[in-house]
Amino acid sequence: MAPDGTGGIVYRKRVEGRVHIFAAQFDGKGWRAAQRVDNGQRFDGSWPAIGAGNGGRLVVAWVQEFGSFSDRLYSAALDPGARRFQAPVPIDLNVGESTGTWPAISMAPSGNAFITYLVMQTPGAADPPGYARGELRAARYDGALWSGFGFPLNRNTAAPVRIPAAGATPRVTIDTQGNGLLAWQEPDDTFVDRVWARRIFGSGQAGIATQVSPSAWNEQPLRAGADQFSLDSAGFGQGAIAYRQLAAPNGPIAGPRIMLATIPEVSSPDAAKFGAPRAVDGAGDGAPVGAGPPAVAVDRVGDTFTAFGLAQRSVLVGADDRSVRAAERLDDGRTSIPGAPVVDLAASGAAVAAWQVRRGGSGGIGVSERRADGVPVAQALAAPVGGVVSGFALAGSGLGDGIVGWAQGPETGVQIAAVVVDAPPDAFAVQTPVDWVRTVPELQWERPAVAIGGVKYAVTIDDDTVAENLTRTQLALRARDLDDGVHVVQVIAEDAGGQETTSRPAELKLDTRKPRVRVQRFRNRLVQVTVSDGARSSTSGVENTSVSIGWGDGKKASGRRTASHRYRGSGPFTITVRATDKAGNRVSVKKRVSA
Repeated sequence: MAPDGTGGIVYRKRVEGRVHIFAAQFDGKGWRAAQRVDNGQRFDGSWPAIGAGNGGRLVVAWVQEFGSFSDRLYSAALDPGARRFQAPVPIDLNVGESTGTWPAISMAPSGNAFITYLVMQTPGAADPPGYARGELRAARYDGALWSGFGFPLNRNTAAPVRIPAAGATPRVTIDTQGNGLLAWQEPDDTFVDRVWARRIFGSGQAGIATQVSPSAWNEQPLRAGADQFSLDSAGFGQGAIAYRQLAAPNGPIAGPRIMLATIPEVSSPDAAKFGAPRAVDGAGDGAPVGAGPPAVAVDRVGDTFTAFGLAQRSVLVGADDRSVRAAERLDDGRTSIPGAPVVDLAASGAAVAAWQVRRGGSGGIGVSERRADGVPVAQALAAPVGGVVSGFALAGSGLGDGIVGWAQGPETGVQIAAVVVDAPPDAFAVQTPVDWVRTVPELQWERPAVAIGGVKYAVTIDDDTVAENLTRTQLALRARDLDDGVHVVQVIAEDAGGQETTSRPAELKLDTRKPRVRVQRFRNRLVQVTVSDGARSSTSGVENTSVSIGWGDGKKASGRRTASHRYRGSGPFTITVRATDKAGNRVSVKKRVSA
């Protein structure tokens, strides 16, 4: 899913005895018909992966069988505005025997993308059981062509790596500047599986490989590896990796732990490596029971959500750079499996999560939409065919929206189903003058971040609607809409789905009347001048320093709203008073008095 809410789903489908690659596009309004992507290819396709950019752009990659130890990695793109995918183009013309390619794609809103994948060899006699030689490769996409990095990106290509399995395969992300993060599993020098990461750049360069899962915990060696991990990034390279750390006998942890490590954005002095990990499974010094593979989501300031299964629960744990919050349960307790939950997080705090549900021989998907105010709404969904879910995935817009796709049903009648989570517009603010004003202003407000569909606005003043169905983010107020005083202005943003978000309230302080001058005469030639501006609730008040009074006999007074003067003679005298209120209204009057 792209930040603008468009996206797609890719899957395999058997046609006339061959497995081919199909994709369906979500154009922001609805699903277009699925179409075959590997057009012109006669052999089986496998390992489909998909990326999405703004405007409905999609890129799909897959492996095409070609011959013994010479399978090929291909790609096809759907450009903005196009109705059909372009013809397949090669990314890598030899990925070996594709028994463990595991490609992953990440696409930026502009259409630039990274793909990472494995090229595995057949296990040799010298390789430990479960290991084989292999290369971690990557390529970058400029919106039209793919170009490889030209060198393997794993730390030590001479050492065998564990034969990949789901949950422990390479991951890649890309930011809006076209740079990315790459994470993978590889043994360290003591031949213990660790999680590694490096930055990669749109220029085709790669940063230094750094170890994310540590070799020690509480100053004691960790002799067991990390077997599951998840990677996410946001903003300008802010990243997070969650992984499951296994336990060894007599080690510093008593059982599998879910750990979280983060890396700041590329402009930070500490951008070269991930920080020290923290346990986020809420188990304290104990050991969680049956912790499943984690999924992590991070926003641009480094706040995270980590989701994982725990026994028969699907849980979500939030964290920032200071603390780890208590775990929240996602499911309703009526499921017999952990759920393998996944999550996507927005900068506003909005999030979308999904997990598997099973009740006897039937199953489905649980989906939770969490608004920016933290209130979640959950729903259970199933494909029409029913039965057990055999695989699912979630991709988010980064604004609280998401696409959840899953396969469900018996082997001979599997259906591909999808649901789109449409988040309401993000919180936003109205811009009003900070100080009092003397003319009716033009209101302006932020355009709230929203992925799916357009937004229209209504403006309220003191809870009364003064304009509706606006598409612009400004409104010239009319004088008749406002009396003098302090008013509360709010804008209501409504998206295409009818969901509303009300802006934060803003004060508008209007004072259109100039100050008033009162002259009083008393006995013994005493005169008093008072400058006022009306009730405090509806006026800005006189600016004391602006008050200037000329008594007409050569004497003056200033800086006071009330002043008195005693004349020596009987007059007549002309009193001149000038003053300005805090809204800028000015008064200049002359009064003739006889003392």
